[in-house]
Amino acid sequence: MTRFRTVVVLSGALAALALPILLSPPARAAEKRAVTLDDLFEIREVSDPQISPDGAWVAYTVSRMDAKEDSSDEDIWMTSWDGARTVRLTFSKEGEHSPRFSPDGQSISFLSSREDEGEADQIWIMSRAGGEAERITEFKGGVDDYAWSPDGKRIAIVALDPDPNAVEEGKDKAEKGKKTPPIVIDRFQFKEDMAGYLQTRHRHLYLFDVASRKADLLTPGTGDEHLPSWSPDGRSIAFVTKRGPDPDRHDNWDIYVVEAKAGAPARQVTTFDGPDSDPSWESRPAWSPDGKSIAYLQGGPQKLIEYAVYQVALIPAAGGTPKVLAALDRNNTRPRFSPDGSSVLFLLEDDRAVHLAKVPAGGGKVERLISGRRVISDFEVGRDGRIAVLAGTTLEPSEVFAAKGADLRPLSRQNQAWLEKVKLATTDEITFKSKDGTTVNGFVVKPTEYQAGKKYPTILRIHGGPVGQYQNEFTLDWQVMAAHGYVVIAANPRGSSGRGQEFSKAIFADWGDKDAQDVLAAVDH
Repeated sequence: MTRFRTVVVLSGALAALALPILLSPPARAAEKRAVTLDDLFEIREVSDPQISPDGAWVAYTVSRMDAKEDSSDEDIWMTSWDGARTVRLTFSKEGEHSPRFSPDGQSISFLSSREDEGEADQIWIMSRAGGEAERITEFKGGVDDYAWSPDGKRIAIVALDPDPNAVEEGKDKAEKGKKTPPIVIDRFQFKEDMAGYLQTRHRHLYLFDVASRKADLLTPGTGDEHLPSWSPDGRSIAFVTKRGPDPDRHDNWDIYVVEAKAGAPARQVTTFDGPDSDPSWESRPAWSPDGKSIAYLQGGPQKLIEYAVYQVALIPAAGGTPKVLAALDRNNTRPRFSPDGSSVLFLLEDDRAVHLAKVPAGGGKVERLISGRRVISDFEVGRDGRIAVLAGTTLEPSEVFAAKGADLRPLSRQNQAWLEKVKLATTDEITFKSKDGTTVNGFVVKPTEYQAGKKYPTILRIHGGPVGQYQNEFTLDWQVMAAHGYVVIAANPRGSSGRGQEFSKAIFADWGDKDAQDVLAAVDH
């Protein structure tokens, strides 16, 4: 067996950079070059596929790092369903994201901080045919999330309260020159990434009238609302929130429903003492086409924190007893109903992979629609049943595909030219035994010019979390290290997800014991 000198690198959770599938014949091997760190600025990350109501187009976001500006830039692109035409819709340096087609399919909305120096996102709308976009919201704290009503006349918006210490534009110099008052911390969750010091700031649900540009507050109080979802008849909005005397101190997320009119009381739907559709999983509650049921993610007991497995559940929209549809001992995410309501589609995390699966709406056998050694990171179901997925592998990074059965047809080709000029190292899956005999899985990446029997410096990559997993997706830093002559080892020790709740919670209150044995066993292997 080849012997390695080992360098251990401890890091937080690694952000895998999305890249595309190779779509045309590769250039000759001699013409390809090694991957370098500068390729960070060549790669384009594709995300958030959205199918137009008529099924003719798929919109998505493309993000690229800009070395000169020391920032990233996101833009909205669109590809026809037949793959023949691709259009870039936005060009501003501030960036645009979260594209959504209007229900009539004539317009595309998105979030952007244009005209606000990158401070707060607002909703913008533009014609699907292109042209100038129009800003339609003026929330001082910015818009976090939004969803169109079925008739296209209203938008459910989650907006953050404005910063009480922010100085408004138009104030005279004397007012702007005053010192800001001290920040008083009187809540448990006092600070948040991007938002800064929260103080009394919360995220509330608003009902926005597109024609009048008027917004009515639907959820006053001290709660934080997330992930709005309209009922098919447009009368109600489901959302996720935490309530109680001090929501900052527990993780009991629940689904509520509120009538789409100002002053209507919110009604609690789920009552499980644990996280239902925890916003960190980005899994919006999904109404059945007949409006009678809601599919969502049910977590585990709060005491298990992140070690619990999240599964797709169904509950009557009027409230009642929930039913777990797919008891698989694996994490499920992003439930969506099929157009006829007969089944629920979702993403199924498994050992080093993520599949697209479906289960009957009444529960039963799970069918894996798209499996294999790849990662399906997002998907969208059109009105006519068309499915667009965001898929990638270790050598075929994430792009948008049209899915028909188990077949994937490429739609976006954002990194095709880049892939044709670089030489990538192969990534192999490995399985081995830990010190106590536990089976552990992971990956090994060999240098692009690897020779059997030769010694190589070796880097052990340890993922953060600790819940989470290394999986079959493109990871740039592995490729850069391999291009520089390193072997890279990446293990999924106990504590990782993808292999069930018992494997994940094996390190509960015991970090650095079994998990350390497992990653060292990867080096020995």
